[in-house]
Amino acid sequence: MVDADAFRTVLGNFATGVTVVTLPGEDPHGITVNAFASLSLDPPVVLVSLDHGTEAHRILQDTDTDAYAVNVLTTEQRGLAEHFAGMTEDGDPFTEEATTTEATGAPLFEESLATVDCTLHDTFTVGDHTIYAGRAEHAAVRTEGADPLTFYRGEWGTVTDDPFDD
Repeated sequence: MVDADAFRTVLGNFATGVTVVTLPGEDPHGITVNAFASLSLDPPVVLVSLDHGTEAHRILQDTDTDAYAVNVLTTEQRGLAEHFAGMTEDGDPFTEEATTTEATGAPLFEESLATVDCTLHDTFTVGDHTIYAGRAEHAAVRTEGADPLTFYRGEWGTVTDDPFDD
């Protein structure tokens, strides 16, 4: 079997986008997630993968919460990524940043690159994570032309070449 540290190093060589997954409620919750992907176009479904040790996983497993939203972050939102990854504890982004809601009531950060508001469609437990497949109830590009925040080899970054930039 592959050593866990070696496996993490190998996977760190795959550049990913960075998202904040938010959960609705009286006290909304958020978590930084890079395990996010499109799963189906018909019906429109995306997935996020959450570690069993996270509060987000506990909320989705142990409460009536049946929805989440995915906020695709821009480079300007690195502070959000760090906050919801537990790297900083400064302030409350849900009150300090501009947010809105759509169908599910999960907070959507208005300055995100894009957002997908989802109702829970299905779950799959695999090892120490659960994959949450969410049916898209609303999806939007919010900050067209912004640079996406990326994560590669343990570092924040962005895409350096825009294929659509003339």
